[in-house]
Amino acid sequence: MTEKLFWQDAYLKEFEAKVVEIKGKEVILDKTAFYARSGGQPGDTGEINGIKVVDTYYDANGNIVHLLEKEPDFKIGDIVKGKIDWERRYKIMRLHTAAHIISAALVKAFGNIKFTGSQIYEDRARMDFNLEKLDDEIARFIEKKANEIVEKDLPIFSKIISKEELEKHSELKRLMDESKYEKFNVLRVVGIGNIDLQLNGGTHVKSTKEVGKIKIIKRENKGKNNRRITIIVE
Repeated sequence: MTEKLFWQDAYLKEFEAKVVEIKGKEVILDKTAFYARSGGQPGDTGEINGIKVVDTYYDANGNIVHLLEKEPDFKIGDIVKGKIDWERRYKIMRLHTAAHIISAALVKAFGNIKFTGSQIYEDRARMDFNLEKLDDEIARFIEKKANEIVEKDLPIFSKIISKEELEKHSELKRLMDESKYEKFNVLRVVGIGNIDLQLNGGTHVKSTKEVGKIKIIKRENKGKNNRRITIIVE
């Protein structure tokens, strides 16, 4: 299984790795700093040995596949140099952490909120969650509380936990569909200071201050007790 360098250092922009598999334009390395599309976060783009990486995703065995713009001229066993599109990745990291801050603000205000979906884009993020009412006043309140968390400059951290720990702390499970947790081979949690901790495999900034100002630009009703908000960071 591909070693995830982005879990060790989300700020790693360049790296060297060995090629272990090539299938046409698809390349698997023994380790990578490219985040693979999953959990609502898009896969990284960039380049490997100067060839553009247009998408990154997992195969059936949990290896990270780098989809290149064209078939490579390197071969299995070669040491190659990877470089991620840092400007794009960093914006996504800020948005992903912003989504966690919004989540923390919602849980603080309304208790046991469950999330039914989320998606991080390059310029915005959206979250779906179960809440009976979401009007302009509540949205502005959540935005205010989220930005108060940003201004506290709290550290963001991650750690690996056991399945036993997960069962003891049900509050870590924020998804409405808990069956998704059964698919996780490794359980990783991401925390914000001492105010939030939840299961997550994505990349994040080092502190809340890096996120910038969070702004809720849209709110929607997506069905009974199902609400959606869309955010940007400035």
